[in-house]
Amino acid sequence: MKDVRLVQILIISIAVYYLCPSETLRLPTNLVNFYTNLMEGFLHSIRPRMDRNVFQDPESFMTTPEIISHRGYPVEIHHVVTDDGYILALHRIPSGRRESYPQNGTSHLKRRPVFLQHGMMGSDHFWLVSSTNNSLGKFKFKRYTSFILADLGFDVWLGNSRGNTYSRKHVSLDCDKDREFWNFSWDEMGQFDITSSIDYVLNVTREETLAAYIGYSLGCSLFFISAIERPEMNDKVDVMIGFGPTVSAAHLKNYFRLMAPFVKLYQLYQRMFGIGEVHTNDGVLHSITRLICETSEFGAEFGRYWLSHVFGKSDILNNDEYYRLIAHYPAGGSAYTMEHLLQNYNTGESLSYFDYGAEENQKRYDATLPPEYNLTSVTVPVILVHADNDPFAPPEDVSWLKTKLRNLKGSIRMGNPTFCHGDFIWSPHAAELVYLPVTRFLLSAHD
Repeated sequence: MKDVRLVQILIISIAVYYLCPSETLRLPTNLVNFYTNLMEGFLHSIRPRMDRNVFQDPESFMTTPEIISHRGYPVEIHHVVTDDGYILALHRIPSGRRESYPQNGTSHLKRRPVFLQHGMMGSDHFWLVSSTNNSLGKFKFKRYTSFILADLGFDVWLGNSRGNTYSRKHVSLDCDKDREFWNFSWDEMGQFDITSSIDYVLNVTREETLAAYIGYSLGCSLFFISAIERPEMNDKVDVMIGFGPTVSAAHLKNYFRLMAPFVKLYQLYQRMFGIGEVHTNDGVLHSITRLICETSEFGAEFGRYWLSHVFGKSDILNNDEYYRLIAHYPAGGSAYTMEHLLQNYNTGESLSYFDYGAEENQKRYDATLPPEYNLTSVTVPVILVHADNDPFAPPEDVSWLKTKLRNLKGSIRMGNPTFCHGDFIWSPHAAELVYLPVTRFLLSAHD
C-alpha cells in the first residue's frame, strides 16, 4: 500500500463519510419514502433554475440519440441482453450525412462496423462532447471527428456499460429496488457487456469482424478483459485502438490515488448502508454540483477545477464542451466499479480481478488474493494513443502495458505536453492529433 501522510488520511476519511452518494442508501422503507419525497421536492425546486441557467446549450438537455439527430445524422437505438441478464443500449450511426461525404473515392467503401466504448462512470455521450467537426463519429476534408467515422463510410456503434444512464435494465432485477443489480465490477463489464455487444453488432451487420474497437480509458481495460475471458473475441476484431488506456492504475496522478488507501473503509461504508449505485447523473449531489457549475462564472470555474482533478488540467476546454460534459457526466455506475480502480492502484502494476476479501476470494478464485489478468493472451492487433500529461493513463502505466501486449502494432504519443486525459474527448485539436492518424490507419487497412 502506498505511503500516505496523516493529513491525507484525515481529509479522505472525511470525504468518504460526507461525499459518498447518500441518495442510494438502503434504509428502512418508511425512512426511504420520507427521504425520497424530501429529495424529489428539493430537486423539483432547483431544476427550474437549472433549466434557466446562465449558459444555455440545447444539447445539455438532449439524450445521445437526440444529439446525433440534432447534428443531422441518422440514428438507431438497439438493445442487447448480456449472458447474465443486463439490458444494454447501443446507439448506431449507420451512415454519414450525404452532403458531407468526402469526394476522394471513400464513399464506395463497404460500411464496416466500428465499435466505440466510453470510460468509467460515463456514457456514449463522451464521443459527442466535442463539436460535430471535431468528434470521432464526422468527416470533411480538413475537418475531422464518431461523426468522422460515419462520414468516412464506417457503420458506427456506440456502447453503453451496465448501470449508466442508458443501461439501467435487467431481465429480472430492478435497478432502483434490487441491490443485486449493482453487484458488478470491471470483470463483469468486460466479460459480458463487451462480448455481448460485439456479438450483437456482428450479428446485425452480418460481418465476421469489427473493422475496429475503439476504447477510451476504462473502455480499453474492458476489451482486454473480454479478450482474455473469451479468447474467441480476439478473432472478431481487426484492430483494437486505445485512447488514454487505463489498465494498470499504479501511477494514477489524480485525486483517486488519495482515496485508494481507504478502499476498505469505502467498502465497509457501502456494505453497511446497502450502497450499490454511485454517481448518478440525476442524484442530489450531482444535481447540486451542476446547479453551482452552470449558473455563474464562479460556478463554472469551480466545475473546471473539479474536472481538472479527475481528467487532468486542460488549457483548451471551452465553454461549449464544458457545459455539454457536465450535463451528462457522470452517468452512474456501481460502487464496485469505483472500488476496482482503487484496488488496482493498491496492487501496483497489474490488471487484477476484483478483490472481494479473503473468504469470498477463496470461493471465487481458489485463492485469498485475486489473480491478475494475463494480458499476454490478448492476440488482437493493438494501437495505443497516449499522453504524458494524462493522470488516468500516465506514461509509467502505459509503458508497463506495452510490455504485456504481444501484438502491439504501434503507439501514438501526443506531442503537446499539456494534452490531458479529458482532451481525448473535448480538445479542439483531438481531430488533428488523434482522430486523423487513426482514421488514416483504418482507411489504409480497409482499402
